[in-house]
Amino acid sequence: MRIFLLVIIFLLSACKTIDNELQNALAFGVIEKLNKLDPNIEKQLLLRLYRAPVYVEGCFNETHGICQYNYFLSVSTFDEYPETNIFNLKTKGEITKVVWLNESKVDSAKLNITFTHYTIHAIENNKALSTQKEIVQIKVNKEYISESSVVQ
Repeated sequence: MRIFLLVIIFLLSACKTIDNELQNALAFGVIEKLNKLDPNIEKQLLLRLYRAPVYVEGCFNETHGICQYNYFLSVSTFDEYPETNIFNLKTKGEITKVVWLNESKVDSAKLNITFTHYTIHAIENNKALSTQKEIVQIKVNKEYISESSVVQ
């Protein structure tokens, strides 16, 4: 019985962490509707990107600022009774570009998202920070998400 209670507490505490991050995204973040991008690509899902600030110590010189962003992607089908889900992206930083890719699977989407590891303001303040860009391919449907780096 004790083990069962510990497992339940562990699972609930893990959910609470995601809830706190999601609460920050909803309270302090920026929402971007991704379906308006790339009008020539047929969209099978409604996607929204939620951005919440992540504060990292030592990123800014002699001041404070937003070093990175944490991103959540909400997914919804276009059905009469839409199925929805929300995913926390593993990659953190700042998104500089989003490109929709053609996807033949039903209720699926594929995107190439370009990230910088730090925000533009952090890089301007601290020239020692990496300016390297990373392209991450996101494949998503209402049940799962996968993130993989694209070789440039």
